[in-house]
Amino acid sequence: MHHRQKQSGITSESPRGLTASPRWLPPSLVMLLITFCNVGFAEDHTTAYFEGLRQRHLFGIAEGYCLNRLAQPRLSESDRARYSLELVRTLSAHAMVAEDAEQTELWKRSNNAITQILKAHPNWTDAPIFNAERSRTSAQKADILYWQVKAVPHNEALKQKTISDLTNAASELTQSEKQLNQLLKRSGTHKDFTLLGTALLRDSLMDFQLLIAQTKMKLADLYDHQVKQKTVNLDAAKKWLTPLSQRASTLQITWMSRLALIQCKRIAGDLGAAVRAIQRLIKEKPPAYLKEPLFVESMRILLAENKAQLAATQIINYRQENNGTSSELGYLEIEALIQLRKIALDKKQEALEAEIWQQIETRTQHLWTSQPGYWAQRARMLVDQQQQLDQYGSSISQSLKQAQLFYSQGKTEEAIDAYNETAKQAAEQGNTDLAFELGFTSASLQLKDKQYKKAAAHFQSLVQRYDSVPKAADASLLAAWCLGQLYTQSRTKSRRLAYTAALEAHRKRFPSGTSFYEAGWMLARLEESRLQYSKALILYSEVPENHPRLLDAQLGIARCYENILLRLSSLNKPTQAWRQEAIDVLEKMLAHFPNESNQAKLQIQADIALQLTRIYLNDTPPLYRKANRLLELIVYTSSNIVAQLKRNNEQSDSSVSQTTREIQHWNRISNQALRLQIIALAGQGNPSEARSLVENLETAGTDELLSVLNGVSQINLELTPQVRRELGLLQLKSAEKLASRRDELKPQQIRQLDLCLAEAYLAIDQPIRALEYYQALLKQSPNDRSLIKQVALLLEKCGTKECLRQARQKWRQIEQTEKAGSLPWLETRLHIIQTSFKSGDEAEAKKLLGVTMLLYPELGNAELQSRYREMEAIIKK
Repeated sequence: MHHRQKQSGITSESPRGLTASPRWLPPSLVMLLITFCNVGFAEDHTTAYFEGLRQRHLFGIAEGYCLNRLAQPRLSESDRARYSLELVRTLSAHAMVAEDAEQTELWKRSNNAITQILKAHPNWTDAPIFNAERSRTSAQKADILYWQVKAVPHNEALKQKTISDLTNAASELTQSEKQLNQLLKRSGTHKDFTLLGTALLRDSLMDFQLLIAQTKMKLADLYDHQVKQKTVNLDAAKKWLTPLSQRASTLQITWMSRLALIQCKRIAGDLGAAVRAIQRLIKEKPPAYLKEPLFVESMRILLAENKAQLAATQIINYRQENNGTSSELGYLEIEALIQLRKIALDKKQEALEAEIWQQIETRTQHLWTSQPGYWAQRARMLVDQQQQLDQYGSSISQSLKQAQLFYSQGKTEEAIDAYNETAKQAAEQGNTDLAFELGFTSASLQLKDKQYKKAAAHFQSLVQRYDSVPKAADASLLAAWCLGQLYTQSRTKSRRLAYTAALEAHRKRFPSGTSFYEAGWMLARLEESRLQYSKALILYSEVPENHPRLLDAQLGIARCYENILLRLSSLNKPTQAWRQEAIDVLEKMLAHFPNESNQAKLQIQADIALQLTRIYLNDTPPLYRKANRLLELIVYTSSNIVAQLKRNNEQSDSSVSQTTREIQHWNRISNQALRLQIIALAGQGNPSEARSLVENLETAGTDELLSVLNGVSQINLELTPQVRRELGLLQLKSAEKLASRRDELKPQQIRQLDLCLAEAYLAIDQPIRALEYYQALLKQSPNDRSLIKQVALLLEKCGTKECLRQARQKWRQIEQTEKAGSLPWLETRLHIIQTSFKSGDEAEAKKLLGVTMLLYPELGNAELQSRYREMEAIIKK
């Protein structure tokens, strides 16, 4: 047998890939559905014009033309009805070739258009024609499901839904046909009874009769031969088709009906009668547009008769004679070749089998490349099924198919169990690679379903049993990731330790490869979240230059350096050695900034540059000039990139949302840089230049000014009281200018202004005025944690017993939002203890301190432990 390379990623080949999206509809079906409303039309130039546009997929032109005509005030009632109908049909036809959300929207617009038309013109006698278009939409939706079933016939749930939808569509179509028939009879006895005219009404009636027949045929095709409904639906279809097939030979509907009668014979299993009917039809010299549909039908009959050799030969000859074939014929050729290959396998003709398989792969690839869509996808699925059969054998292949079916039906638990069972079969047969792959798929489904505990155990089990398999490292890392998700859901010590142990075990077991550094990066993020910046820094620094996480790791390094320096300063410990190391490392990272062509890298570098400027500004003495030079580069780069993004967005069809996000990111960087630049200029003793920069922002606009000024004086930098006061005065002066035209501002701008005033008063050491503004802001946003905290701190600073009691109330409010035992919770609890004690409630303070130290003896970290011990000593005095 001809062996092929094993395919990985079993679930990626699941039938779930065949959705209701029109990309999976056969082009021939799309064209047939689009032309349902014109197969019987008489000489009508308007109909011919719109049908021509729809067949060429020029829906925008057709819709625009209709809307333009309908907007004309002096349009006659008959023209208004006509263009309204063409608009509805255009929207419906467009839906058949549109994608997912757009398809739904177009069907909705078509339905809304009908509703609006009937509401605006209640006296139109043509209402049944417009109502009938709704039943056409039902048929279109059911047709999409029918072709999905043909692609995945083993999906019983989908099959039953399709039968139900086709049955309902047939009922709706029959009711519409009845109403159209009644309207046609009345229009024949009354002159000018309809606006659309008798001819169009008659053509529409025949269209719906053919549509009913084809819907019944599809229903019959979904039933097995022994089921009564198959015969019932075929008989019903033939009753509609027979009179249509006897109409004038100049009508397209006549020929389409004759073809449909042949298809009824094939669906019924009477292949000989179908062949004879094709031969008789060919003798009548049918029109050219029937040539390929007749040939396709002939090939389907040959394949049903197991005449694969003859079918393949005829398709190849047809392709050569016509310089190509439709995608449906391409699929039938592949189906014929697969049948021929099976014969070769049965006869043990290995050389012939290998040659045929090569042709199958070549034709499948050609079909997918040249005519991607429904038939190309069907061909791929057919070939994948053969590969599974070759690789796994019939027993495992059948079990695998069942697992894939459960997944395609959305039955996740059943799919997981089925994959596990198939994995067990593979292991028993000694196929360890397949057993691992199937187990990996099952665990991946658990992960996707957010069953993190089960998925983690499953992945870990796979690593223990199959540690030599290449993807074992992936399983190990995914196990750790699942444990990380569990820790995120509930940040308990036991879950953190389990997550940490899994990452460390992974690095020990798989010391080479990208997953080692991926696990290190994950560990670094964990340590950083726990404020263990030194540990995180080491792990981030291990990520090599060629690793996908390098940029994230570099930004992590910058954050860690800044936080380490802030921590050391808060503890009054030396910072010079750490600061110099940070500057050296970060300046090396920014060696090519801003001359970096990679936009993603440039964004990260800009963020790192901001971190570095804050380190410059926190130095002793602050490196104001150095910081200002780097900040000028950041602002210049941000402005250029924003302008470039706006220009590119106007000239290209790229994602507007993506461009908007990038612009917002760069504006954020620019605002932070400008804020720091004001600080740098003020720190250098250049208040006039700082004021000039603020005045330029005032000219740029209110939003720009407020976005930069907010936070200027309260920025987390070790500024001297003089510099902070200078910034506060600068902030206050600009804010007061804006306050003078408060009535002109938007609500959001007023909120930003009040925040700016609060910060400014705080900076110039007027805490009572600051508290007034903060309390007013808190009244507007009572759940804003940052405002609650600031008010609590200012109330503590106020120092009176009443202020302290109010502060305690605010701290309790914050405590309720934090996870008990976490660092933020312990910090908040300490404030509650302190304010209780200072306000005179010493017993409450003592009780809270004792309970907290009993329940959480570690007290978070060394810094908090020290502060709690100090408070304990004060209370015991």
